[in-house]
Amino acid sequence: MNSEERLRKIFIENENKGMAIAITGSWGVGKTFFWNEFRKNSPNKKKYVYVSLFGLESLSDLKTHIYSHIENNNSAIEIPRWIRGLPSILKETRISQFGISSSAKIFDSLMFNQVKDAIICFDDFERMSNKLDIKDVMGLANQLKLERNCQVILILDESKTEKENKRKYAEYKEKLIDEEIKITSVEPLLRENAKDIDEPLIDLMVEFAEKLEIHNFRFFQKVIKLYGKFIEQLPNEVAYSTKKIILIRVLQGYFIEDFGKKYEFGWEDVKLVFEDKQKDWPEIKQKTYESLKLIAYDFVYADEWLIEFKRWFDQKGELNFSRIYELANSELISEKNNQIRDDLDNLMEEWRNFEVDNTFCMRLYKAASQIIGIENLENLAFYCKLLMEFGDKDLSEKLQNNINNWLSEEYDSKGYLFSNEQFSFDFNEDNQFYSYLKNLEKQKPYQGLPTLIEVIYRYIEHNGSNSLTDPKVLELATKQDWKKLIFIDIPKDERFNDFNKLRILRKILNQQISTELQPKINTLIFEVLKDEARTSSVLRCKNIEYVIRRLKE
Repeated sequence: MNSEERLRKIFIENENKGMAIAITGSWGVGKTFFWNEFRKNSPNKKKYVYVSLFGLESLSDLKTHIYSHIENNNSAIEIPRWIRGLPSILKETRISQFGISSSAKIFDSLMFNQVKDAIICFDDFERMSNKLDIKDVMGLANQLKLERNCQVILILDESKTEKENKRKYAEYKEKLIDEEIKITSVEPLLRENAKDIDEPLIDLMVEFAEKLEIHNFRFFQKVIKLYGKFIEQLPNEVAYSTKKIILIRVLQGYFIEDFGKKYEFGWEDVKLVFEDKQKDWPEIKQKTYESLKLIAYDFVYADEWLIEFKRWFDQKGELNFSRIYELANSELISEKNNQIRDDLDNLMEEWRNFEVDNTFCMRLYKAASQIIGIENLENLAFYCKLLMEFGDKDLSEKLQNNINNWLSEEYDSKGYLFSNEQFSFDFNEDNQFYSYLKNLEKQKPYQGLPTLIEVIYRYIEHNGSNSLTDPKVLELATKQDWKKLIFIDIPKDERFNDFNKLRILRKILNQQISTELQPKINTLIFEVLKDEARTSSVLRCKNIEYVIRRLKE
């Protein structure tokens, strides 16, 4: 019997009796939604009033609210609402010396005495004013149940109730509450509010909520809203696989943002990590990782989608929607590649379950080779290792060479930006491909980077910089590079004709491209100037020494 069926049974069995039912559950799980849906589908036509305890500051206010808002569903005779509202109006006049306040209290009492045989729902215990004592609320609920034959509903999260009120509630609970309905799943709220989303994706969110024990709909409201924003940027016809990866990345981002510390899971953990590497992890982190992997492998899979969404959640500039659009229409998300990834997942399950056959190594080699450039380097390294462990050294080395060739081509084409992207999540010194890429960086350190003079011109002329490349250029710049810039490149470059060297040097010595590099840059530039002074004529030497003093001042 589910919660709704059980509640309906309770109402049928107590149709003409006073009773009190507590609807409990964690904050945001959908307790009020559950009750409202039950009321909507219930044939019960008793008088009804919903009471939010938020904002009520006295027992008198509570009573006034009950009779002035009660809905009379089964009687042809109903007290006009303006009459029911009189006590509130009279209270607001504050002319107690003329007896109006006393009249209001009498009217209050007379009107409240008419409340009987009704369904009364008390909500928002967690937001109740400290001026209103929970003991009075529970006492009133008990009076309505025993003396007025009312059916009282209390909606609350006991864990969030203020400490002293929690103790008082516990005292009254045993003698007041007849039945308790626990709402443990956010699923009904999710399905009601995500009707525009494909049903399998709603199922994915439900599974996420259950496995990660996230039962706060406000979390999923954020997810649904951001997911919708991304989908709006794409064409009307979008592959299901695109929608799925976008939803996964949004869920992942908000999960890390809202619960990362609690579950000890961050962006750096989005990668393939086998059980033997998890032995030093806290238990909650191991459980989280395995749960995410079971929901969808993409939760522990690093790709370009992950890079783009991480940038958005880290608030490093505006999200590049054109890049998301490009990814959505790229080979990265093609059905063919999704099928290959599914094949690789199945191969991994085969070896874990001791089900490998004579075709395993060749199937693994072919699938891994087809997905180079899409699969992350951690996984590719593992596939090479697995082939070696299963005795196929030739296929292992062949796959390794294929991957190295791809890395070389990409580095020659994109240089530093490519390697920086590969290293953005983690650098594992044991991974042969990370090491190979590091060696490419050492051999061609400036590949894909602007020249030093381009970085300086952009900063001097426009006060701008590229945060991805320019700090790296300054980091790599040697003493010889600075000497060439100051005494050869700048004098020859017409773009600097309107700037004197003193002004240029002063700005370089106070640059904001990478402030942590400033001491190193200053040291190198002053060394260059001193060396130049030593080899210059007397007058030019004095000129440079004076410039140095001015710069240091």
